[in-house]
Amino acid sequence: MSKTGEIPYTWEEIEKGIKDAIRCQASILERFGPSAEKPHLAADFLGLTYDPQMDMEDLPEFDISRHALHQIVQRAYQYAYQLDGWWDCGSDIWHEVDGALQGYPQTDADGERSPFCTLNDFPLRRMLETFFARFSLFEKHLDLDTRALSLLANMTVPAVRTSLSKEGFKLVRMQTMVPDRADEKTFYLKASDALTWLSRRRGFIPQRQHSQGDGLQDDIVRLLSNEALGFPERIAQTTKLLGYDITTMAEHAGVEVDWLLGLIEGKPVSPDVKALCALAKSFGIAEPDFTGAGVRHLLAADLEG
Repeated sequence: MSKTGEIPYTWEEIEKGIKDAIRCQASILERFGPSAEKPHLAADFLGLTYDPQMDMEDLPEFDISRHALHQIVQRAYQYAYQLDGWWDCGSDIWHEVDGALQGYPQTDADGERSPFCTLNDFPLRRMLETFFARFSLFEKHLDLDTRALSLLANMTVPAVRTSLSKEGFKLVRMQTMVPDRADEKTFYLKASDALTWLSRRRGFIPQRQHSQGDGLQDDIVRLLSNEALGFPERIAQTTKLLGYDITTMAEHAGVEVDWLLGLIEGKPVSPDVKALCALAKSFGIAEPDFTGAGVRHLLAADLEG
């Protein structure tokens, strides 16, 4: 039985799945892509220098963070397990995850299964399906099938069915929208019943709410001090946490919209100490640490540029 609120996969495990999924995609590009016209297509995709002896099974290290898949999965991971940053996830990610689950290669060019394969419960696919289930329930208010319930409750599907039966929850038989199985029937639990049932499961990670008052301030402080995120990303997520768009945030802080937009997008903007202090005040945090971090970031970005 799972522990209370236990996250089943570490981020390192998920990143390993992302890397393998990208390798599978590259192997397909290499084997079946327009190799005669562009033999280095797979190398370009991976961000590597082309080598005619490149072996897809023993690739040198490559940067997975340059792939959009990495950013999409990271935001889905935060939402799936309600980690800091969970609020920075909207319908755009829901659609992107849906596309990845249905469209990303399920094998490499040799038929070896990728982390997206539906025949295996690889951590990457399970996590993305967990995200999809949670977002479907809490944001879209959709009914869930037993597979989705099992992922959210961190239980097996048979255990879910047994629990639902014992507790008197009724499943409704509905037609699925699964590709190639349009006439297949499956069973769903109504969204309202799903919320009740999940609240009783010790393995379910509760849905966090946008904090109010002191709780919100605690979230802001924790987010802005999270050095695992880049400085622009911290500003962007704090703005969303406060419920502001960039224009409103700039007006609230009394800074130029273009300057704030450039800062959030990682563009070279002036290390305006007064503007950084104004942002710190609007976030309700100590000015020296925040302003110092902002100046260091902008100077480093300028030197790199």
